[in-house]
This record gives sequence, C-alpha cells and structure tokens, in this order.
Amino acid sequence: MKPLLVKLYAMSSPSHNLVLGAVAAVLLGLSLTPLSSSPASESPERGKQTTSALAEAVEPAGTESRQAAERPKGKTVDWRVETGDTLSRIFRASNAPMDDLQEILAADAEYLHLETLRPGTRLGLHFDEQGQFSELILFLDPARHVTYSRQPDGAFVHQAFEEETFWVSEVLRGTINGSFYASAMQAGITQSQILLIDQLLGSQLNFRRDLRAGDRFSVIIGHEMTGTESTGKTRIEALSLKCSTRTHYAFLHNNGNYYDENGESVTPAFLRLPTKKRYRVSSHFNPRRLHPVTGRVAPHNGVDLATPTGTPILSTGDGIVSRIGNHPYAGKYIDIDHGGSHTTRYLHLHKILVRKGAAIERGQKIALSGNTGRSTGPHLHFEFHINGRPVDPLTADIPTAAAIPETEIASFKRKLREQRTVMEHAASRSELAMTQGLPEFDET
Repeated sequence: MKPLLVKLYAMSSPSHNLVLGAVAAVLLGLSLTPLSSSPASESPERGKQTTSALAEAVEPAGTESRQAAERPKGKTVDWRVETGDTLSRIFRASNAPMDDLQEILAADAEYLHLETLRPGTRLGLHFDEQGQFSELILFLDPARHVTYSRQPDGAFVHQAFEEETFWVSEVLRGTINGSFYASAMQAGITQSQILLIDQLLGSQLNFRRDLRAGDRFSVIIGHEMTGTESTGKTRIEALSLKCSTRTHYAFLHNNGNYYDENGESVTPAFLRLPTKKRYRVSSHFNPRRLHPVTGRVAPHNGVDLATPTGTPILSTGDGIVSRIGNHPYAGKYIDIDHGGSHTTRYLHLHKILVRKGAAIERGQKIALSGNTGRSTGPHLHFEFHINGRPVDPLTADIPTAAAIPETEIASFKRKLREQRTVMEHAASRSELAMTQGLPEFDET
C-alpha cells in the first residue's frame, strides 16, 4: 500500500486556508502512521530479548532481495537497546563470543554505524544450525540496515542495505516575537535546522540586530519516507525571511548547495583539507584497499594525512558537531554536519576541542591530531560525505562560492517560483499546531 500524497495550496480566504490546512495536516498525519504489523513482524517488548526461527524473525528494511533468496537456517535473537546497554552486555546476554564482537568492531571502523546505538535501537544476532554466532544485524532506520557477517576465515564483513525512499515536503511558517531562535522553535523548526538557517543567511543579516517584531519567515522542510514511514531524516529545501527592508532567500539545488533568488551561492565555501599546511597523503581514498594491519580487503573511506601528533585540525566548513566519540579502532573522532548534503569526519585524534551540538565555523580549530585507536603511526584520517556516502576528499566537488551554472539556471528559476508560491500560500502545520494538536514527523 502506497501512502496518499496530497498537495493543497490554499490561496483563497483565511478561513479556506484554515480548513484546507487542517485537512492537509490530518492526511499528512495519516500517511505517516505505520501500518499495523503482522504478529510475525512485531518488535520485541522494550527491555526484553526474543529468540525465534530466522524465517519468523523480523526482516530488516530493504531486504526484498534477501527475502527472495534462500534464508540461512538457525535462530535469531532480536534485541531492543535500553538505557545502559552496551554491545558487550548484549553479546554476553545472547551468548555470542566477545572475540566476534572485536572482529565486528574492526569491520565497523570505517563506518562507525555501531556508534549510533541509543535506547530503542534494534539489533538481530543470528546463530547458525550448529549454534555458532554468524551475523549481527543493525537497524539504522525504517529504510536502512547493515549486517556484519562471518567469513570462512573468522573475520566479519560489513554490508549495507537500503530501501527506496522519497521526500514529502511541508511548510513551517512563523512571525518574529522575541528572538529568531524562540520564534522558529515555536513554529516547529528544530534546533539543528535553526543553526543551518543562521549559517545560510548569517552573511546577509544580523539575526539579533536586523530583525523586528512582526517580521515573517517560511521554511519548506523535506521529510524522507519509505513506504508509509518517516525515516527521521529531514532537509531544508527552501526558506524565506522577510525583514522590513528586504526578503532573504535560500533554495536547495540538486547539487546539495544553497543559492539565493538570483542563483548566487549562500552555502559557505569549504576548505579542501583540514590543516593549515599541506601534509603528505600516506593513504588515499580507496574502496578496495588492503587494510595495512589485517591484510584483508577493507574500504578506506577517506584520506590519511601524515600529521605529527598535536597538529591543529580545522573544520573544513561551517556546521554543527553531530557526534564525538572514542572508538577502539577509529580512536577519538568528530563528525560535523554541514547542512544540506555534506558531512565530514576526523579520526585518530589526540585531543577533541569541541562538544557535541556546538556550532562550528570554517577554519575553526576542533582537535589535535594523534595516533589513537588502531593505527600504524600518527596521522589524521579525514572523510568527506555527500548524501551520506563517502567520496574522495581530494577530488570531490566540494561547495564553493560559485553561482549556478548558466545551463542549470532556467530549471532552478522554475523550481524557485514554485517554492516561493508554496512558502507564501500553502497551509502550514506550524500555524495550526497550537489549536489543533496536529501530529508531527518523527525526527532523529
């Protein structure tokens, strides 16, 4: 069953706007409500583990090809993570070998997916017919899961699966009453989205000095969906902020960058590398690299720079610190979300100088390089991701201050006109939520 998608652009009277907006919001809420699960696909009770035959265990999202293939025989322990749970505790409680956990952590060092565990995360631990642990399944969101499967030599291999997704858009609209931050939160815009808006428009206006009570803003938020469920991923697709003298705009283009109404970039340009001086590349980006320690084929999702311990590490762009951690193989690390489609990652650090959730500027010192985790010597491992996928930081098409190419400006302008109309006239959940108690999207 596919969700019902409805676009209602209420362009008539305020009363019509209210009625159509309420109808749109109710339909939107219905489209986001997951379908009732069959008994075979129900989640385990919180805080409990359940054991079932694999044929009856819950299949991860994106497993159409696996379902069509012959399923391995054996049993699967289905585990829902609770506060205080660790992978070590989960493995011990499930009678899975700790040595296998270490192999899995090694396989995850280039991805750090297991670092995302939080209360509510779902895991599956599969045991073959002989009772040997053979696979760990990690459910990332309703559209994505990863597996760590045992190989004949005892190592584990990481594999990612993803279902088809699409985007549903909604408008959030508000009026300045106090600070922009408080007014945007009241409208339903999240903290991370507010920080991105500040980055996109910060070079055009001062949010504290230039805004006045009564100034208005509109934001088109995209929500990623699979089937009838939200994956929790969002993006700002367009925004307008009307001050007394002018209206400021930012529009997301298909290259992942933001532009104003004239096609000029508002996405801050990136540094190519996260160091003040250029260091020798000791290991290049290579999805088929042989790991220097284990000798096995393992992707290298970034570049290694031969930085001495203590070298200042800089953020290559404006962004928000989305994650910091200390992994047994990746060492101390930082993830930065740069808004739109771009994220960066810095591994094997000696000292972290920022905190999770902090707003970071391009060129800001965020860490000192080191040799933590499993490493052959002092260096920095640097990754650049576009749309969640690692690319070569040395050759990737990173955001610059360039305008939209002439060959794309016509299509950009057509989409811009549509989005401006939507921001101005479409019904908005934020205008009704106070009185209607309308459902909201799930967000990570």
